[in-house]
Amino acid sequence: MTDTTAPTLRDLVFATDSAPVIDELAALDALLPEMPDELERYAALLERLPPLLDLRGRALVHALEYQRFLTLAEADPSALEYMVDIGNALALLAHAGEIAMLLVPPGSPEDHFAKAMLTKERGEQYRSGGGVHDPKLMERALRRSFADSHPRLIIGARIPPGMEEASRRFGGAVLPQPMAGGGTAPDVYHLEHGLALEAWFDDPPDLATLLDEARTLFASVEAWLQAEPPSPFWFGARRGALILAYAHLCRIGLWPARSSDDLIMKMEVEWLISERAADPDPMRAAVEIALGVGRRIARQSERFVTVLGGVEL
Repeated sequence: MTDTTAPTLRDLVFATDSAPVIDELAALDALLPEMPDELERYAALLERLPPLLDLRGRALVHALEYQRFLTLAEADPSALEYMVDIGNALALLAHAGEIAMLLVPPGSPEDHFAKAMLTKERGEQYRSGGGVHDPKLMERALRRSFADSHPRLIIGARIPPGMEEASRRFGGAVLPQPMAGGGTAPDVYHLEHGLALEAWFDDPPDLATLLDEARTLFASVEAWLQAEPPSPFWFGARRGALILAYAHLCRIGLWPARSSDDLIMKMEVEWLISERAADPDPMRAAVEIALGVGRRIARQSERFVTVLGGVEL
């Protein structure tokens, strides 16, 4: 699908049969199974979450395609005026994948390996001054969101036995290819999917709806806590509901504000996570990271709103 011989953005040949785009955070909602018992339903989500190496692979592809976009744009800057949203879409997809890796708890040996590798990679990256986000935020986001009995995996110079293929996947030696998913699940998108990427970026989610849905999930968690007797699914349901709620908040953070109302929603998210100090701190840090990404994208264009009441946000 990828024509790496295109010298500039103008020389790209776009696919016309691309399926709708879906990002990793939005896709988590579709994983919630249909069950009569609400708590059992949210607890069951934990068994359906994507493997961290799958999230990593798709995020890597989108990060590489974004760098490719910048390289081709540098060869012909005039094309940026009408193709910039392809790059914006790829940046959003890459960050959504990385943030999903922070929110989704490890559920297999390969997941624990991927989380350990991510911690090691980010540590080296930030120590060398190459980090994209605030170092303290990334440190918070990489801590364990929930206590578990699995020992923390420390990755040294040698790859643990049995994790050789996982290491290759994490490092990008093996990358996923686009699938015929029909837009019902996350996929990998190249620059040649530019028409679908532009359409996706031009049709953002309703941020107020996302915030309402997150608040509803938080209210459900509080109601479950008060129930007597407590449900045997209480702990798992709380984990599942919090993952979905914070995925909603991260989506609000990532999308650049297109109106004053959008900017107010982002402020509401900041207030909300500051009030929810009892929630897992890594999740709250992931939202702050997402908000920072959204601000950076918004500052690149006058189409987006960054100032409210004379104050830049």
